[in-house]
Amino acid sequence: MRRSGLAVAALLAVGLLPAAASSSIGGVRAAVTASSGEIRVLRTAQPVERIAADGSRIAVATAAQKMNTCDRIVVWSPKKRTYVRFNPGSNCNTAPTIDDIQELALAGKTVYWLDADGGMWVSLQVLSRTLGTHKTKTVSSLGLYSLSAYESEDYGPFTFVGNLFGSGNLLVFNSWTACMEIPVGWPGATCPQSAPGDEPMMLYSKQRLLKAVHGAGVEIASAPDAQTGVSGIKTPDAVAGIAAVVAVDAKRVAVQFPDGSVTIYSAGGAVVRSIPVPSGTFSGFALQGAQLVTIRNGKLELYNVSSGKLVKAISVPGGSQLDGLQKGLAVYVARRVHVLRLSDRKDVTFSLPRANLVDAQIEASGLFYAYNNPSGHSPGRVVFVPFARVLKKLR
Repeated sequence: MRRSGLAVAALLAVGLLPAAASSSIGGVRAAVTASSGEIRVLRTAQPVERIAADGSRIAVATAAQKMNTCDRIVVWSPKKRTYVRFNPGSNCNTAPTIDDIQELALAGKTVYWLDADGGMWVSLQVLSRTLGTHKTKTVSSLGLYSLSAYESEDYGPFTFVGNLFGSGNLLVFNSWTACMEIPVGWPGATCPQSAPGDEPMMLYSKQRLLKAVHGAGVEIASAPDAQTGVSGIKTPDAVAGIAAVVAVDAKRVAVQFPDGSVTIYSAGGAVVRSIPVPSGTFSGFALQGAQLVTIRNGKLELYNVSSGKLVKAISVPGGSQLDGLQKGLAVYVARRVHVLRLSDRKDVTFSLPRANLVDAQIEASGLFYAYNNPSGHSPGRVVFVPFARVLKKLR
């Protein structure tokens, strides 16, 4: 990793220097304007693709737009007015292959990302970098699948890793194997056994919940094999049939099963509570303390983790995506960034209406959200709003 002063050639920081000051490093001029109160903004030379906040920091993945350039990961601490960046080694090739960061997570001082690499065959691997070090570690075994699976009516067996979530010192993810069961007498079987009926079935097996321990993925729980119909699967890496991590807090993990239900595990893998969430169309989960929140079928639903019961359902705009939960405040994106207070349902918005929003997160330190300007230099923006200002807007 390199300190921010060496990274200005790729990143411009707004609000990291005194108002009306400017500097020029590496041939790129970093102009600094007066900030609005304590709200701070980070500009990136490449568009923002993903963000992941934890505590007072946020990890930002930006995407290379030119040949012979690489993606970048930035970790920003707005309260300290510092940031570091590094090259994750993705999207550096000139050939038009898959080579990118598909998922991003932050747990304490360590950044984790899901690296996808390949062409018609795609390899997946969880990698990590701890702040203050210069070494990228391999956290997971290698996943491998083919993009041409459906064209050839052949599927697997393929292996996958994914669903990265981090909070505090806890980082978890899934691994699983998928193959296609073919009815007896049909060609192209990829599972050892045949489908029980006259239609192909997907079989998900070797489902594991893993936690990062000393830089390596360690299994803490597993799920039984599951079958699902092939007709609803759109991409080879679809996860409709697996027990998938959907949210974490610093001590627990929320895993959703194919029937919609959610099981809460301890950080060690013990079952804490099973919550009978009905099946439906889901748009995000968030977990903190006694509260589990999801958007299901266009409504934000709040469940009590201790009792497993639904507490309330709140209507939200169509297409809303739930992105976080902090001290009774739920954050979701629906064209703008919304902060919804669960106790009285008061809803306020942040961000510019014409911005191309990427994502939003909320932590005890405050609200983070990212967007990209449709034109101009340094298109990426990451905004930090201190928690006190969020509360003030909710008055």
